[in-house]
Amino acid sequence: MNNMTPEEAYNFVVNLGLSRDQRSEKIIMKDPMRACLYANGVIKGRWPEAELVIMKYPYCAYWYARNIIKGRWPEAEPLIMKHSRWWGRYKMHFNIDE
Repeated sequence: MNNMTPEEAYNFVVNLGLSRDQRSEKIIMKDPMRACLYANGVIKGRWPEAELVIMKYPYCAYWYARNIIKGRWPEAEPLIMKHSRWWGRYKMHFNIDE
């Protein structure tokens, strides 16, 4: 299992229909998009342990706020602001006026 990529670890959990798997989670949380998908499809909610990784990538932070948190994510906003496309969508989705 230690040699798995985040994608392989994610697929392992999903294809076996597992609930949470700590060994896989350590691998999955290295990839922001896989972490988002895991939070959405397996955890079915926030995954605090992976949020620092997720918020490093503006698209993933925007996606996570929209689909997992279902609200603004103030801790990630400074990073999302650095990418005009995702900040624009974030502002539009959450009705933020500047």
